[in-house]
Amino acid sequence: MVTQLWIGLLSLSVLVSVSIQLLAPGSGLIAIISGLLLVVGGTLLTAIMSHSLNSVLMLWQLVADFRHPPANMDDDEEGFSRFLQAANYFRRGEIRPAEAVIQQISEPLLRRGTQLVLDGFPRDQVTLTLQRQIAEDRDHLRRPAEMLRAMSGYAPAFGMLGTLLGLVQMLFGLGSGNLASIGAAMGFAMLTTVYGLVLANLVFKPLASKLEQRGRQLITRRVAHLQAVMMLCDRQHAELIREMMNEVNARQDMRQAAHELQLITSPDQNAA
Repeated sequence: MVTQLWIGLLSLSVLVSVSIQLLAPGSGLIAIISGLLLVVGGTLLTAIMSHSLNSVLMLWQLVADFRHPPANMDDDEEGFSRFLQAANYFRRGEIRPAEAVIQQISEPLLRRGTQLVLDGFPRDQVTLTLQRQIAEDRDHLRRPAEMLRAMSGYAPAFGMLGTLLGLVQMLFGLGSGNLASIGAAMGFAMLTTVYGLVLANLVFKPLASKLEQRGRQLITRRVAHLQAVMMLCDRQHAELIREMMNEVNARQDMRQAAHELQLITSPDQNAA
């Protein structure tokens, strides 16, 4: 019901914008507002119809979270310290203390993998289970970025639609000789193109790149946790596991620095 309501409201905004430009002479202010309604409303309408309202709302929440640093980084570090403590217990054969410690691990995959090892599951089965979980997480993280990529195509399309509508209104106004109406129609035609390009290249595509970058970082960390669980299964020393994780973090920081340097040194390529 809520989805249908949103689809109805957004469809109404698009229809009102189109009707204004085709049936009313319009002014500069009306052209600015109606053009914005057409591009933004049409993009959101297409996104909801091609995906779902819940997906769009979740995407909005992810974008809002960009203003805040990841709040769970400290919890992840604390959870990994608990994992290393459990690894020490497990290496000495102390299963009960290890089981008590892993309840304090916040990262789900690391906690689940450790529990499977402590329960005596075979190494191959633990590996397969965690690999499936990582694959599911990768698909879940990919969907918001794919939606933003799709919206970066919807916005210019509605901008082009607004351009065509503005040209049609200009042709209708040539017979009347009303220069104000012709100017407003030309402004609407240009503005919708600008709105579509700005939304696509300065909003949706950068946000999609940001989401993809965060997704890659998270998956890299999950794979490192998988490797840590395998080292736990082999009863390796906790310090060796810590060194492995530190190397992964160092490589990830280097890739992040290289990516930021590339964005700074080649802005034209990134914009393209």
